[in-house]
Amino acid sequence: MNSFISCSYTLGNTQILDNSWNWNNVLIPDNKLYIVEKGEIEITTDSEVLLVKAGEMVLIPALISHSLRLANGNNFTKKTWIHFSMKSGTQDYFLSFKRPVKILLPNKNHALKIMKDVIKNSTLSEPNRSLLTSAGIFELVSIFLSECAPLKTPELETDVDRAVSYIDANFTEQLTLNALADRFGCSPNHFIKKFKEQTGYTPIKYLAIKKVEAAKLLLETTNLPISDIMERVGFYDASYFSKLFKKTVGYSPRGYRDNLGE
Repeated sequence: MNSFISCSYTLGNTQILDNSWNWNNVLIPDNKLYIVEKGEIEITTDSEVLLVKAGEMVLIPALISHSLRLANGNNFTKKTWIHFSMKSGTQDYFLSFKRPVKILLPNKNHALKIMKDVIKNSTLSEPNRSLLTSAGIFELVSIFLSECAPLKTPELETDVDRAVSYIDANFTEQLTLNALADRFGCSPNHFIKKFKEQTGYTPIKYLAIKKVEAAKLLLETTNLPISDIMERVGFYDASYFSKLFKKTVGYSPRGYRDNLGE
């Protein structure tokens, strides 16, 4: 039996970019879809440099480290983008994608309208917000998949999948390695080994990423004081929070809020 596929919208925007725009070593737990309307964007990962041109859409899978900037010679670029999660059961639907993948849109204006409608519908009250944003995301993913290689069907859910889902649902709590390993019936060393084999990260590193990404979202979408945001995502040491945030994102929390543009 195939697993139920679910998706949810996180955030999105349409932006006009100049040469000052760049992001280095971005790592987030959501998938991204970008549509380039004008100009060109260069996406760099450990394995390649991908040039995304006007009329193309790119999927950047969750937890893939990447850097972004305008391509050489471009002084003006316009893009529309969304962040979203999509899962088959509890497993990331795009788990088999290990790098950004671009497609040439068969109808750029049609795809842009869908994406902009998703962003607009995110301001609605529930249940319309979830229903309409999910419908739009599914349509965009359908367009993407129809223009690229078939997606590998995810394997059956493993203990690591369940651990990832548990961390995703409880990352604001004071989770420890020993407690996580005990919950899933193995030693800490074995748990680290299996978790890293499947996700590329240790459990504690993945937990830190989740906390930082939640903090980023609150910095982007609220005017809450940074101290309140820190506590909401499960940090209680301001110095540690600031150092970890800057190491992960490249900015301090205040610097990130002052330089929003992703």
